[in-house]
Amino acid sequence: MAHDPLRWGVLGTGKIGRNAMIPAMLAADNARLVAVASRDLARAEAALAPVADRAPGARALAGYAALLADPEVEAVYITLPNSQHVEWSTRAAQAGKHVLCEKPLALTADDARRVVDACRTSNVLLLEGFMYRFHPQTAWTLEQVAAGRIGPVVTVRGSFAFDIRGRPHDIRLQGALGGGSLLDVGSYPLTYCLAVFAESPRAVAARAQVPPGAEVEHAVAAALDFGAGRLGVIDCGFRGPRHQRVEIVGEDGRIVVEAPFTPGTTDTVVRVVRGDETLEKRFAGVDQYRLQLEHFGHAARSRSPLAIPPEDAVANAAAIEAIYRAAGYTWPPVAHARSDHP
Repeated sequence: MAHDPLRWGVLGTGKIGRNAMIPAMLAADNARLVAVASRDLARAEAALAPVADRAPGARALAGYAALLADPEVEAVYITLPNSQHVEWSTRAAQAGKHVLCEKPLALTADDARRVVDACRTSNVLLLEGFMYRFHPQTAWTLEQVAAGRIGPVVTVRGSFAFDIRGRPHDIRLQGALGGGSLLDVGSYPLTYCLAVFAESPRAVAARAQVPPGAEVEHAVAAALDFGAGRLGVIDCGFRGPRHQRVEIVGEDGRIVVEAPFTPGTTDTVVRVVRGDETLEKRFAGVDQYRLQLEHFGHAARSRSPLAIPPEDAVANAAAIEAIYRAAGYTWPPVAHARSDHP
């Protein structure tokens, strides 16, 4: 069983599932795509069509419940709108399926805890889908921090934004679907801060920008106080040119990651600056989605813990809530009622 591919079902036909996760499942050494489900069977069929020759026997299913009832499916990747993550993660766990859910796992910390509890009760794995954590450059950077390469960390600065102002119907701009820049691009620099400091912020100051008539915020900036003079400073948004960056500043130096979150499969460079000396550590391009899946599959087969515990998803949701409270932003912007989709 240790070498049997983990059999995956994809719940939803979101873009990241079609363009990143399904190809990663086909490339991973220990994964096999067996089903894709959508409320609209034609959409599930369309998601499978481009990879049909590489996923023999994979099925298109009508309705999410049909996928959870499929005995061949062992693990579920959830690529639904944010507002549906809690319901379908919980239902997947109750069906005995391991769960890899796109970030954010939940819109509130309480809901995230409920999902964690459901997965623990059903003895299934749960991972919030921050694929950048599995890129070698991230692992190496966090190792340098832990080893004291730049001395005690005093500041983590993170930024991630891109422009979707020309896409007014994008689900990330819809309140009923759990939209907002912090839930999307902002959660990346936020979780980077949490990973570096290995704890939650003690206090937060923040601002959120909500354009007239908008259902959700389009940009957020926040300062996170981790105590003992340690700060996290993040910004995110759905406007302006695409950019991403992380800088970790210690008492003896700093580490700069120019493409920390979505470097693609191109080579990357991490710079360590200490005084007048700069070390450049180069990493060959990788598919970080594939690495995430392979790690998950190994943990499922070996029954070993995931590198990122599910409690991190609760900490992420709690920090998002704290930022929104500090910004005076009403969250959730609308009641996130249970889905009535089959």
